[in-house]
Amino acid sequence: MFPAALSVFGFQPPITAASGIRWRRRARLLAWLFGCLCCAQPLVAGVHTATAVHTNQPQRSFSSGAQPNRTLAAQVAMARCRQALAETNPSDSVCELSLANGQTITSARDIRAKTDDTPLYLWRFASPSATVFVAGTVHVLKEALLPLPNQFIQAYNQTDKLVLEVDLSRHPQAQVQATTLRYAALDNQALRQVMPADLYQRLVAAGLTYGLPVGQLQSYQPMLASQQLTVLGMNALGYDSDFGVEHVITQLGQRDADDILQLETLDFQLKLLFTQPIDTQLAVLDQALDDMADVEWNVSQLMTAYFRGDDDALLRTMTEQTGDHPLVKAFNDQLMNQRNRSMAKTIAGYLQTPHRYLVLVGAGHLVGPNSIIAELGRAGIQGQRIHANQSIDHREH
Repeated sequence: MFPAALSVFGFQPPITAASGIRWRRRARLLAWLFGCLCCAQPLVAGVHTATAVHTNQPQRSFSSGAQPNRTLAAQVAMARCRQALAETNPSDSVCELSLANGQTITSARDIRAKTDDTPLYLWRFASPSATVFVAGTVHVLKEALLPLPNQFIQAYNQTDKLVLEVDLSRHPQAQVQATTLRYAALDNQALRQVMPADLYQRLVAAGLTYGLPVGQLQSYQPMLASQQLTVLGMNALGYDSDFGVEHVITQLGQRDADDILQLETLDFQLKLLFTQPIDTQLAVLDQALDDMADVEWNVSQLMTAYFRGDDDALLRTMTEQTGDHPLVKAFNDQLMNQRNRSMAKTIAGYLQTPHRYLVLVGAGHLVGPNSIIAELGRAGIQGQRIHANQSIDHREH
């Protein structure tokens, strides 16, 4: 499916990318894009609650109380938890959502690997002149899953070039938003006019549950609704791009603008999303809405596979979440397999230079027979996978 599997581990939607917009400000972003988010809230006919805890003091819980949607409930619970945490200021605890509408949210403790020799989503490729580290990332995480493995930081410190899927720092935030909306615009139709009535009603219901103002999305394509619903669904579980691997790495600093490269461009990614036929977009949205009912299970399975270095489980879960619809499968092929070939070719080119690179791509690009790793292997380029109990030596060229 597009929302959980591809948004988290594969394609990184520009609106949801690590752009410095903190989770507690997400509502302000949506308000900027579509008008006041709170305008949709009086229409919600449900009551939603969330509970947050301190990770090292789980007996201390902080309830949101009754809220009009799941996203706001999560936001309020986390804000109350963080306020209490700030007052006591323990250095060994952070806030984490534990319940959403009474459903248990899988904890970071249960997601993390149980052994010291876990294979990381980190490979080292070397040539006589260059070293390239390829790191599989998660675009959104929760704070309780940090810090990153130290090997990611070592790889960053031992390289002089950082490579992202897209470097959004090249564009002012307002430009990214405006460009995205321009690509996403519908021509001479409203969203509800291009959607079957039953699918539209399901979208409205999901929008009410997660605080997505569907009425204010009428000028935009279904793919944008899928993206925004994904953002809010992840937020309702406590996940946020501000804790994603890309954002954490880019905050380490010590990189000049000329030393931050990108595998793709913003325009390329937006065209890939918003030039899809409407039938494809509707199939993606239909699959997304189906999967929202099990969003906690879907996300926890993906995260557990990632943190335990389980390639088979990650690939299997992503494949299951893609579903069986031929249009969704074709879309997935464009977003993953076709891009993997292009990315692998670019990475192979880095090995012909006199530099050291850290390449950050969604971990979904690194598993399966059509992964970047497999594509490099078919080109005769073999890498070493790094494990959690290994230190990365610095190697000069």
